Amino acid sequence: MSIKNTLIALAGLGLYAGASQAQVVINEVYENPPGDAQGNDNVLEFIELYGEPGMDLTGYAIGVFKGGSDGEFNPPNDIPDVYAELDEAFTLDGLSLGSNGFLVLYNGTDSQSLIPLFIPGQTTGVSFFDAHIQNPNDINGNLQNDYSSTYLLMRRRPHHSIVDGVSVYEPGYAIWKDENPDVDFDGKLDFGIEIPLNRDLGIPAAPPPAQMDPMQIIDEIAWSNAGGKEYVRTSQHEISSTEGFNPDAASRLRYFGANPMLGLRINSDGETVPTRVADESWIYGEVMGASIDFTYDPTLVGAPTDQGGDGFMDISIESAGDVFKITPGDFNDHAPTGITQFRFVPGDLDFDGDADADDLALFDAQLLEADFDATEDYIDPDSGMPIADPNNPGMNFQSYVFQNRLANAYLSARSLDPSDGSDSPSAADRMVLAGLVGPVMCNAADYAEPLGELNFFDVSAFLSLYNAADSAADLNGDGSFNFFDVSLFLSAYSNGCP
Repeated sequence: MSIKNTLIALAGLGLYAGASQAQVVINEVYENPPGDAQGNDNVLEFIELYGEPGMDLTGYAIGVFKGGSDGEFNPPNDIPDVYAELDEAFTLDGLSLGSNGFLVLYNGTDSQSLIPLFIPGQTTGVSFFDAHIQNPNDINGNLQNDYSSTYLLMRRRPHHSIVDGVSVYEPGYAIWKDENPDVDFDGKLDFGIEIPLNRDLGIPAAPPPAQMDPMQIIDEIAWSNAGGKEYVRTSQHEISSTEGFNPDAASRLRYFGANPMLGLRINSDGETVPTRVADESWIYGEVMGASIDFTYDPTLVGAPTDQGGDGFMDISIESAGDVFKITPGDFNDHAPTGITQFRFVPGDLDFDGDADADDLALFDAQLLEADFDATEDYIDPDSGMPIADPNNPGMNFQSYVFQNRLANAYLSARSLDPSDGSDSPSAADRMVLAGLVGPVMCNAADYAEPLGELNFFDVSAFLSLYNAADSAADLNGDGSFNFFDVSLFLSAYSNGCP
């Protein structure tokens, strides 16, 4: 964003003081505290959310999915030694993010857990016991420390509804502790029609399938271990490699709308490919020291790419012996290394760090007056085709349109003008966004300020760029500067601004 547009955006924030950021993301998980497994797990495990201060989370839930294990995982033979399971599931009904934007779910009762001693007073805290989704199978317990891990922040779920602010779990509901989410062990959440895997190895077959999808996933993070499966919607949100260790914890540093292509990695075929979004978003690894020290082990850790390195080097989480720490219920800023955790930017709907014309385009194309519960055909990632729903002849299984980054873009867009009375992103919300973005180019010929108006200054700016062989004047994108670029400029100039 230019200096001028930055000033306009700041002015817009003053004009629209009610503008808010109604996003919510998984921000930190502490799955395996060091030391005695039972003793420390009971009082130190936690899951942290971050988003708009005071955001009502009724209807949301957190699921911790463990992907089982495949003892022949090098290479995998897709015959599990341990089946996948939904390890823990927590409801967020009646809860809101704290006035600082944080909520922490912690193991142990309020009086047992040590985590409430560390979270700020503005942070909402709730115990696993209080948030556990009651089910006929088991009570809540410690987070499973083995196998692959997937953390899903969910909203809409099969056979679930909200009546008068309270969850109603209808017959067929299965997203709760101890259910097998993947009876055919294919790495995809079940629709309830899958054929259970019979290993025929003297070990019982998987139980009958339960319906896990369609669910609306608002945020997700996963990592692999022991040949297990991951249950994210896109592999971009799975950490690429945790070779040599199974992370004790993960702390979010960034939130990208698309892969920023900041680093490189070696994939399973030995090819050099870009790092994933998750690789550039999280610090993850083992935790060392005293149980309440919350310090990452700098020798067993992964982190976003160091832009001063060779593409493979991670940022340093240590400076003069001071190492990055977990911070339950607060931002994970670390002055010694200069690490600063991301904050949401008002109007930044594509999560590239600023509010600009691209955010307006996204608002107009996909968000204006949209329905947050909208669905579309679920497309099988393997076949590229819809999956027929045998219980509804002629119909296909559905998936929610607004998931992950697009869901958070929706949540932010509809809250830009909280006084408009609309549950969907509205024209009033767009007006606030336009104020944050400031003037934008009306077409390809609008080079000079004032933007939104074509005059001699635009002609002069184009000719200067053209004569300097600047890529901004290569309007047809062919790498050359010739009559075709001039023709496109003249055509756009003649069309004028709307």
